Amino acid sequence: MAELLFAVAAIIIAAVWLLAAYNASLQLTEVSQQTSVALDDLKDMMEKVKATSFSQLNAIFPNGAADGVVGGGPNTYAPMVGGYSLANEQITVTHQPNVAADPQELVVQLTWTNFGRTYQRSVSTLRSSESS
Repeated sequence: MAELLFAVAAIIIAAVWLLAAYNASLQLTEVSQQTSVALDDLKDMMEKVKATSFSQLNAIFPNGAADGVVGGGPNTYAPMVGGYSLANEQITVTHQPNVAADPQELVVQLTWTNFGRTYQRSVSTLRSSESS
């Protein structure tokens, strides 16, 4: 009888461990898929940045404005990436070292949340008035 109890306990422990591992793998797969979507959105934004003339960069991509929103205006970045599909997705473009610099580095950062955790990916490019 004791052997049977030990066997059942071992099976229950193994089943709980396998279910936990399965759940963790599902979560990692979801984050991986979301990262792929985030990188696609960043690629779309970088294509828009590179297609914009140097003189219009600050007007179209305001420095540090989340989602391109300035003064309570509309989200101007969502149409550029085909709409936001990630939870709490937010895109910010930052001009380094400042908007008057020539050349300047444009850093595009995307953040989103999954299971209460914030994820972030970013890409950057250098632009100058000579390359426009």
